[in-house]
Amino acid sequence: MIFLLYIVLYLISLLGIFSIAFLVYRSGKTRQNLYFALFASAVSTWLSLQFLAQIFHETHALALILLRIAVSLAPLLTYAFFLFAREYVQTERVHQKYWLAMPLVLLALGWTPLFIQSASITQYGIAIRQVGVLYILVLAYAVVFFGWGMSLIVRDYLRYRKNRKRSSQSRLLIYSFLQLIVISIGGSIFLANNALSQILVPLSALVTALLVAYAIVRHRLFDVRFIIARAFAYLLVVSTVILLYAFIVFGLLSRSLPTANGLDTWQQLPYFVTALVVAFSVQPLRSYFDRITTRVFFRNFYDPQDVLDRLGELLVRTLNVHDMQTGSQKIISEAIRTQSLNYWFQPEADKKLWADFRHLFAEKSGLNIVVLDEGQADPAVARRLYDRDIAVVVRLRTTRGDLGYMTLGFKDSGQAYTSQDRRLLSTAADEIAISMQNALHFQEIQNFNETLQANVNEATRRLRRTNDKLQALDATKDEFISMASHQLRTPLTSVKGYLSMVLEGDVGKLNAQQKQLLTQSYASAQRMVYLISDLLNLSRLSTGKFVIEPVPTSLSEVVQSEIEQLQETAKSRDVTLEFKRPATFPTLMLDETKIHQVVMNFMDNAIYYTPPGGQVVVTLSETATAVEFSVRDNGIGVPKPEQHKLFSKFYRAGNARKARPDGTGLGLFMAKKVIAASGGALVFESEEGKGSTFGFRFSKAKHQAPSGKEQVSSVKGQESGDRERVVVG
Repeated sequence: MIFLLYIVLYLISLLGIFSIAFLVYRSGKTRQNLYFALFASAVSTWLSLQFLAQIFHETHALALILLRIAVSLAPLLTYAFFLFAREYVQTERVHQKYWLAMPLVLLALGWTPLFIQSASITQYGIAIRQVGVLYILVLAYAVVFFGWGMSLIVRDYLRYRKNRKRSSQSRLLIYSFLQLIVISIGGSIFLANNALSQILVPLSALVTALLVAYAIVRHRLFDVRFIIARAFAYLLVVSTVILLYAFIVFGLLSRSLPTANGLDTWQQLPYFVTALVVAFSVQPLRSYFDRITTRVFFRNFYDPQDVLDRLGELLVRTLNVHDMQTGSQKIISEAIRTQSLNYWFQPEADKKLWADFRHLFAEKSGLNIVVLDEGQADPAVARRLYDRDIAVVVRLRTTRGDLGYMTLGFKDSGQAYTSQDRRLLSTAADEIAISMQNALHFQEIQNFNETLQANVNEATRRLRRTNDKLQALDATKDEFISMASHQLRTPLTSVKGYLSMVLEGDVGKLNAQQKQLLTQSYASAQRMVYLISDLLNLSRLSTGKFVIEPVPTSLSEVVQSEIEQLQETAKSRDVTLEFKRPATFPTLMLDETKIHQVVMNFMDNAIYYTPPGGQVVVTLSETATAVEFSVRDNGIGVPKPEQHKLFSKFYRAGNARKARPDGTGLGLFMAKKVIAASGGALVFESEEGKGSTFGFRFSKAKHQAPSGKEQVSSVKGQESGDRERVVVG
């Protein structure tokens, strides 16, 4: 019965250690995981060889060879332990290929008597009687590397005593490895060939496996929590089934029934029923142990995707930096259950702390998270951060560089940060950094907009004050122009009247030279009258007093009268002025005075901008729907780039300013206003160097005067002062 219990314990220990070694290596193929898996595999192999030696104790030669190989495995076992310890504390690497040569050589020679010459091997234990020359070398190598590895872990424990998670982790490793060595060696020396030794040796290995597994689960030594939880569940199921079957069959049935060799079919039935009961109990046991391991291993479980979804919803919903900070702090803290979570964006707030943050990532350009209890930080920096209750530092990186840092304190549960925690923090840090950068930019833009709006408002107030002053000045100017124009108009009318009387011979006969000079004087006075009229109309436009008063007008006679007045001017400039007057032309409802002025401006411009020897042709034409007046010349024309500005107030083309420096730029502007206010359309075509065509077009339906009695009635209405008035603003 004791030997059966011994077999069960050995099988459970070997299965547990091999499972942990395999799962740790599969969880992440890092050096630390690899070296622990190698160490655990070596321990399992060492126990297996001793176990096989005891199983085959009756074949003494084979058992002795198995024992020798087990002893020769000790250097490789302790060297794997040293490599694991070195990776755990992150110390400087040694040249392992030279140190590994000796364990491999010793292992190759393990089957020879150079290790063990004789030993007592039974099913109850092993006692070495006589050692070989290499045994002392094996022992020395094992002691040196085991002591070296333990010293590294002890030094790490002393260094991080203030960090309760790191110190607990190191202390747990120290206990687990020490008890394995002490119990195994002590049991072999002091309890050799004893039943108690048979139970203690596999139990110590199992305890080591359990303690390291606890470190894996509790302190995230390798972070294979889910796999380890399920492995423990299956291990417990298998162990329970084996013990249950052994107890029932060997503890109960074997005492009440004859031996199996002497049983008939019906006497074997209890064994068959027991096997069925045990088989059917596997699934309920598995479900039971799954629930237990889930409660033990996943007390602080959270769904990372759910956390990231809630965090993403928060970051998308708000552009306020403060809301982002407080909201993300709450979401992440509730998931990881950390004691504190803070953001650091301003180096000026704590320059020393900011310098420590930069030192952490100075040589880790590709890393954005540092867990201090993993030995990645400089010890001095780690101690300063521990004093501030900082356990994790996360860099908030953007495409433009480091935006800031996020720090987390120790967990409420005392556990270490897992790889799941690191992945969550790394992903969340990227989202938080981008969102906060956008929020900061938005805040800067908002602040800039507010400043800009204030500046715009102030500039607008100044412009309004300036505009009020300009409007006052403009009103004064219009008033002055109106007053000056009226004052100038009266004497000019007298001058023009006297010149007309002299030219008509009312004061005596004139010779040819006198008549020519007086005619030019009369034409100049007439142009001055038109200029004053333009100034008055411009003033009226500004004050809203520009009025179109349509009356029945013979456009043909208007054009003819202007032709007669401008003939002398055309002759003096050697320009042919021709009027293609139609035989009949309809009477139109127009403002006769203003149309006179428009016609005169078009023809006067054509004469003055046509070089000597040129020709100006004035045409009146009629279609079924419209009438058209045009003045075509072969003068200097208007440059293409300047044509769109031609009818603007005070604008004159460059070639026009050279040809006639005394122009005002008001004639075409007022012509456009009059034509538009009268309901007509301008006619304009020009090509620089080849001449221009100016004119207007009116619709017959809108502007043709009534005929017969309607016209007489209209004239009476006009005489009574009942006129249609169009006010142009």
